[in-house]
This record gives sequence, structure tokens and C-alpha cells, in this order.
Amino acid sequence: MAGNTFKAFSKREERNHTTSTDSREKFLAWQEEKKAIANDLYIFGGRRLLGVTKKGTPIYATYVVDRDTLDIQVGLTHEMKTIRQSELCPRKITVGLNETSPDIGWSMRPKMKGDIGEVTQKTLSYIEDLFAIAESPTMAKVKGKCSSLLFMWVSNCIYTGSTEKNKALWHDIKTQWRFPSGAYFSVWG
Repeated sequence: MAGNTFKAFSKREERNHTTSTDSREKFLAWQEEKKAIANDLYIFGGRRLLGVTKKGTPIYATYVVDRDTLDIQVGLTHEMKTIRQSELCPRKITVGLNETSPDIGWSMRPKMKGDIGEVTQKTLSYIEDLFAIAESPTMAKVKGKCSSLLFMWVSNCIYTGSTEKNKALWHDIKTQWRFPSGAYFSVWG
């Protein structure tokens, strides 16, 4: 038997050790860069691949928010009946505004172990209900402007932004554009 290896107390060097703040400073600088990018944008949005039709045409859900009016526009490239009868995407594939579409063959390859965000019939029902709220002139809006909660729900469902250089994230858009905070709502509740 090796005996007791428990060490109840740390050594003086371990207690007085100071951790470098370089990584924290880099993270804070990155956050400030993302906020500056969000301040420079006048529109923000993107699209999510929902699947492909029987003829191989890609199906997207899209949204766009205008900074000046805080108006949110949502849409589908096909009718919901057509989407429900199509081959649905086995993973979450999103692209920003004016970005090239991903390769459909690669996007629609069979589901793998690490894939997340599969489009299901329940996903389509959620998007349908969320878009109905977003298109309503009064629901989840404050004096006709998109509320911060509505923007959060839509952006997290469709396109959240990107951590890539010169691209913004939804959270930075939400805080820098000063969306009004409206009443709480739930899509299915």
C-alpha cells in the first residue's frame, strides 16, 4: 500500500501564483471588434437550409432586420406543404446575407454522429409558428419595432452570425442596435 497521497494544503508558490491576463485581454479586444462591426452594419440576417425538393432545389428559411426601422422580414423559399414533402436537411447549415450557398451535396450528405440541428417536422412547425409571430403587426413588437426577444428567437433559429473576421454575431447586433425589450413570449406557450 502506497499510503495516503492526499495533500490538504497547497504550497506557497501555488497560492501566490498569478495567471497571465493575455487571453482575457485578447477576448475583450475580440468582443470590442465584434461590437464595432455590428455598429457599422445597417442590415443583418441570413438563411438556413431546410432541405431540398424532389427536383433537387434547395429550400431556405430567411430573415433580414433593418437597423433604422428595426423591422424584421422573414420568409420561406417554398410553400410549407412542399417543404414538408421534401428531403429535410440532416444538420444545421446557415449562411449570412449575400454569402454564397453551401454545396448542396455536401450539406445533404447522410447524418453523422457529431451533426446537430437536424431539420424535422417539429422544426418546421416551430419555424411556421415563429414566422407567424414575426409577420404579425403587433405580436412581439414594440410600437411596430421588432423586440429584442423576437430578434433572439428568429436569429437563433435561422442564422446567428459568425465568429469569422469582419462578421457580426446576433448578440452584438442585439445590444448595439438597441432593440426595444417587449413583453415575454414563447413560441409554443
